[in-house]
Amino acid sequence: MKDLSKIEKINKVVEEYFKENSSLEIAPVKALMPAFIKAGIFTKDIKKGLPIRLVLRELDASNELNLIPTLYAERHGEHTYWYFVPATASAPETPYKQEKKKPENDPIAIRLNSDETYVISLCDKVLGLKANRQKRFDFLLGDLHKNGKTQTLLPVDAYYEELQLVVEYKEIQNYRPLAISKIQEEEDEDEESTKTLSREEQRRIYDERRAKVLPENEISLVVISYSDFEYDDRNKIIRKEESDLKIVQEALKDFR
Repeated sequence: MKDLSKIEKINKVVEEYFKENSSLEIAPVKALMPAFIKAGIFTKDIKKGLPIRLVLRELDASNELNLIPTLYAERHGEHTYWYFVPATASAPETPYKQEKKKPENDPIAIRLNSDETYVISLCDKVLGLKANRQKRFDFLLGDLHKNGKTQTLLPVDAYYEELQLVVEYKEIQNYRPLAISKIQEEEDEDEESTKTLSREEQRRIYDERRAKVLPENEISLVVISYSDFEYDDRNKIIRKEESDLKIVQEALKDFR
């Protein structure tokens, strides 16, 4: 059962809050938590307004949000953002909660705009198929982890199951030394040591492993390099789709 006395107190606090802050037209519910605590409605704040949000969620579930007439609920998919507005004001005509823009260094945005994504999209167009990107096979494994027992399934850039074909795109990183990393090398059955390799060497080992293991499992491998295209001083493809398509068509001529 709803605690109607608590609802009445909440309404009173909201009314007083907007009287004292007459310039405000909207306020997140968490902004009123100090006033709710001072009024004895809640004993303390938790997670920036959780106590009041729990009350509102309960009212929402029972379709009784009208008990707090100054409440404004803004829904974004599965998420609801709660606000109070003055009793004399109407609900905002545009969303108050602005969706956060992805930063320029957002890893997902970077990957979607990467040369690898661009080239594999060209492969899709040439083959008339959609690649299974970052496909992993249970027979294509990395080196042993530090525990000496487990291994990571190595991904491939693009897998076309209908053709039993893997396409790998090689960027400049596949050809030059980068930061140092450590991988495990098993010396005998009872002892492991840590061998230090450059990422260039580690990539080379894994590239060679793909080239060996995939054909052993009756999967063809085509490697397309950034150097196959016209590229700029940052080794990024200068995208000219018409001519780039011809390059990809030549690389995949045995599978068209």
